[in-house]
Amino acid sequence: MNTYKKERSDRVSPVVGDRLPANIYEYFRAKTMRTGVVSTVDEDGYPRGAPMSLFYALDDRTLLMGAQNRSQTFKNVERTGKIALTFLGGGDVAFTIRGKCRVFKTTMETSKYLGILVVEVEAVKSDVAIDVEVTDGIQYTYRSQKWEDFVNRVLDELRGYTLADVKG
Repeated sequence: MNTYKKERSDRVSPVVGDRLPANIYEYFRAKTMRTGVVSTVDEDGYPRGAPMSLFYALDDRTLLMGAQNRSQTFKNVERTGKIALTFLGGGDVAFTIRGKCRVFKTTMETSKYLGILVVEVEAVKSDVAIDVEVTDGIQYTYRSQKWEDFVNRVLDELRGYTLADVKG
């Protein structure tokens, strides 16, 4: 039993820090169409989760996120300024980001139905388990070329912003 506890403490570090580690930063820079579960708190104090996919890391403390501007997630962020993002992926990727969140743009140039949220990272927590390896995450297939082209335009817009744009 002591051996298990020692192995566990040696291998699992639940809190990574207050910024994105290099591998997670690259996770959001290299391929920005990542699907995770975005959690906010509704008016009644209940947690609300929603799958979302449009993210881009400006630096290791700041993420941009495309979100439907009439969604409950968007409204909850406007009201509370709090958010959590959870991701699972191949290569034993499992982590949660907790942060402050605010509206940067209520309407994107590429879509009147999407806005841009800025997530300021407060904590990053590893969710990697000692006894299982994450080999796949949420996966998707585009239903049409039109939708894939639209998503790429949205992601290009997110990638076009700089830290100076969102801080100013």
